[in-house]
Amino acid sequence: MRKPARWADAVPDRESQFAQKRRALVREAARAFGRRGFHNTSLDEVAEALGVTKPALYRYVRTKHEILYEAKIIAFDAGAKARELAAAATQDPLERLRLYVIHYIDLLTSELGSYAVLAEPVTSLPPEYAEPIRARLRETDRRLREMVQAAMDAGGLQPGDPKLAVAFFMGAINHIARWYAPDGPMTGREIGEVFAGYILHGLCGGAGRTR
Repeated sequence: MRKPARWADAVPDRESQFAQKRRALVREAARAFGRRGFHNTSLDEVAEALGVTKPALYRYVRTKHEILYEAKIIAFDAGAKARELAAAATQDPLERLRLYVIHYIDLLTSELGSYAVLAEPVTSLPPEYAEPIRARLRETDRRLREMVQAAMDAGGLQPGDPKLAVAFFMGAINHIARWYAPDGPMTGREIGEVFAGYILHGLCGGAGRTR
């Protein structure tokens, strides 16, 4: 006989509810920064855009820099998830790279919508936030270089410097933040498909095949 569900299994605890609300707030605040500019938007304006009082806002974040930091963490988490999805889907290094690009753009646009705030440089953050972000940047760069090197070793990409290859395609992806709009003519997934094709075509040269 199936045991009845307990409230504890169905209702998030207070800590989980707080984390969910905080993440939702960070997403919406990041979109507000994307529309108005990070340096041109005050927390008062963020609270107004979210339809909450400033004291309510301060329950979840203390400063604009904390919002920027959390938005960047969301982006890194999306990248990590995209790598996991790509690795789980195929053993082909080139296909993994293609799927990573698609999943990353799709996840990032779904999570943050108009995510222009991510174009804000790390130097805009105070040291207590900047250092963890730089650490995540180094880790992400290392993992992506490994993906590119694996595709080169397998013959899917033309030989070259993985560092430059990563700089090439991540620069293109990061620039999406400057023009993407959630209500635009293409979804994040569709943009990811197109970008993946362009990126692999540019990196393959005569070495492999594009999809």
